[in-house]
Amino acid sequence: MKTVGLLVFLVAVFADKGATCSVSRPQCYKSTTKPDDDFLCEWGDRDHSPDAIYTIVLQTSSVNDSLYASQFVAENQMYKFLTVESLTTTQLLDIWVHRQVFNVTCSSPTISVLLRNSVKYSSPDIQKKIRSAEKLILSWPRVNDNKGAIHEIRWKKLNDSWQNETFQTEDSKETEHGIWDSYTLQLQEHAVYQVQIRRKAKQSLLWSDWSQTADIPIEIQQPVVRWREKKYAENGTREIKLKWNKPPPEASFGGVSYTLTVNFTCEKTLRKTIKDNTFKIAATYSEARVSIVAINSVGSSATQEIVIPPVQHLKYCHKESHIDSLPRRYCLEWYKLVDGETRPAEVNISWSNTLEDIKKGMEKFVRYYYFLHTGRKQTRRTKITCPVYSTEGAPTSQPKNVTVLNITHESAVLWWRPIPVQEQHGFLMHYLIWISREGHTDTDHHQVPANETSFLLRNLDAASSYTLNIAGRTIVGAGPNSTRTFFTLSSPSTDNGLKMIILIVCAVVLLFSIAVSIAIRRLRSKLLPMIPSPVISLVAMPHMDNQNLKTLTEEVDNVILLCRGDQDKHSRSPKQKHGISLHYYEVSVDEDKEDEGEEDDDETDFTGFISSDKPSAFPNPNYKGQLLQFPESLEIADKGQMESCEVSTPSYKNGLFFENRGLDNEGISVQL
Repeated sequence: MKTVGLLVFLVAVFADKGATCSVSRPQCYKSTTKPDDDFLCEWGDRDHSPDAIYTIVLQTSSVNDSLYASQFVAENQMYKFLTVESLTTTQLLDIWVHRQVFNVTCSSPTISVLLRNSVKYSSPDIQKKIRSAEKLILSWPRVNDNKGAIHEIRWKKLNDSWQNETFQTEDSKETEHGIWDSYTLQLQEHAVYQVQIRRKAKQSLLWSDWSQTADIPIEIQQPVVRWREKKYAENGTREIKLKWNKPPPEASFGGVSYTLTVNFTCEKTLRKTIKDNTFKIAATYSEARVSIVAINSVGSSATQEIVIPPVQHLKYCHKESHIDSLPRRYCLEWYKLVDGETRPAEVNISWSNTLEDIKKGMEKFVRYYYFLHTGRKQTRRTKITCPVYSTEGAPTSQPKNVTVLNITHESAVLWWRPIPVQEQHGFLMHYLIWISREGHTDTDHHQVPANETSFLLRNLDAASSYTLNIAGRTIVGAGPNSTRTFFTLSSPSTDNGLKMIILIVCAVVLLFSIAVSIAIRRLRSKLLPMIPSPVISLVAMPHMDNQNLKTLTEEVDNVILLCRGDQDKHSRSPKQKHGISLHYYEVSVDEDKEDEGEEDDDETDFTGFISSDKPSAFPNPNYKGQLLQFPESLEIADKGQMESCEVSTPSYKNGLFFENRGLDNEGISVQL
C-alpha cells in the first residue's frame, strides 16, 4: 500500500510539473567527503507563504537502474536534513521540491545529482593575515576531512576591480583537528586591499560560499608614545597618562587595537587591550614600565617600551624613625644606587622584612634607596622614600674643581664641585672652609650646607695673599681637603688716583697734538703760498693741437685802440637791448718783433667785444680771433658818436690778460 501511494503521489506531481512555480531548484549535498555524513537539501521560494508546505522528492532518473523513489516533508521550512541511510548515493537521482498552499500545488525545476560526489565545503574562515611589505600570507583552517581542495582567491584595491587566481592544496595524513591551509599573495607595498577565498572538494562541482571580505591594510609601525605624570603628594600616588600617535589610514584600515603590558613594583603584571590611543593609570613613586604593541588585521608592530622613572631620589631622609610602625599590608622595595644616583634594572622586594633586616645585607659605606608601599592593587601607594646606609664613614675625596672667582680688594667667591655620592661614604652634613692670611697666624673657620657649591668671603684686606682649604664632613668626620691661594686687589683709592693721572696725561697729549697741527698749517700757508695756474682746455683751442709750441717770451708793445663810430649819436645799437651797451674796438699789433718761424702771420688784427653790465672773466690765452672781454663795464656817454680815439699805452704782447687802465672821452687805454 505504501508503494502504491507513493506512485500515485509521483503521478500527481508529474502532472503538476508543467505549471509555473516560484520555488527554486534544490541543492542536496554533504559538508565533507566522509561517506557516513548526512545530507542537507535546501531551496528558495520567491513567494514564500506561511501556509506553504514543502516536500522534497528523490527518484532514480534511469529505467535501467533499480527503482528508487522517496519523499521527505519539510513543512514550512525551506531546507531538510536527510540521513545517509535513507538515501542511495551511488545512483544518479532526480530531485525536485513540491509546494502546496491549500489546494494549489506546483513543483520546482529538477536537478540530477550523484549524491556521493555532492560535497559543498563551508566557506573558508581567514584567521591569520601577515603582511610584510609586498608579501601577504593568508591562513585558514582546513575542513576536518584532511583532504586537499581546489581554492579560488580574488583580491582588489579599494574601488578597483577583482583579480582572480586558482590554486590547489594537497591531502594531509594528519588526523588531528586544526590543520591549516595557507597561501602567499604578492601585493603592492603601500596599497590597501580586500581579499576573499572560496573552495570546493576535488570530486565535487559545488563551490563553497565566498569567505567574508578580509581587509588588508599596510604593515603597522611602532607607535610613538608620550607620557606625563601628575604627582599627588598627600596620598603617595601619581597619575600617569600615556598618549601615542594614531597610525595612518592605510595602516588602520580594518581596525587597530593596542595591547598594553604594565609592570609596577610590588604588583602583578597588568595586561590590557584597548582601541583608544590614550591610557591613564595610578602608580606609586617607584619605577613603572609600560609596553605597547599596535595590532591591525595583518600583524602587529614592534613593542614600544616606556620606562617611567621613580620620583627624584632624595639626598637626605628624616622619616626613617617612622619605619618601626609598619602597617598591616606593606611592600618594602630597595636597591643599590648605581654610581650613587641611578636605579639598577633589578630591585629587591619583601612583604615581611623590616628596614633593620634589609640593612644586614647591604654593603658598608654604600648608599641604598628604599620605598615603603602600603595597600594593594588599585589602592597601592608610597608612604616613605629614603636613602639609607648600613654603615657610614668619612668622605674619601675632597671637593672637585675648587676655584676663586670675582676677586675684589675686600671679597671673593669660592666655588667647587660637590663630592660624588659614591665617594661620600655617608650623608654629607656640610663643607668645612678654613681661610688664613699670609703673615698672620689667625685662621677663619666657616661651615657651608652640603647642598651649597659656593661661598662668599667678606672683609678681606686689600693687596693681600690668602690661602683656602675646603673639605666635606659626614657624621663620622671630615675627609681630605683642597687648597687654593689667591691675591686680593689693591685699594680702590689708589686705583682711582692712577686712573685720574692717566686721563690727565691723555688730555694734555691730545691738546698738544691739536695745537701743533694748527701751527704747522698756518706756517705752511705763509711760507709756501699756493700759485694759481690757468687751466687751458684743448677743446677751446683745436687749431693748436698740432702746432709746434715754442717758449713764450714776454715783450712790451704799444697798442692803439681806435673807435669807429658809424652810427648816429642819437641812435642806439641793436645790441644795446636790455640796458647793455656794446662797443667794438679794433686792436692793431705790430708783428715785426715776432719770431720769423711762426706760421700764423695773417691774423694780426682782432676785434674786441665789451659788455657794459656783464662782468668779464679772464680771456682765453688763444686770444687771436677770439672774443675779448674786459673785467669792468665800459660806458660811453651819450654826447655824440666818437669818430676816432687813439691811445698809446704799453702792453704785454704775449701776455695772458688785459688790464683796464682807464677810460676818457677820447678812448680806452688797455695794457696787453
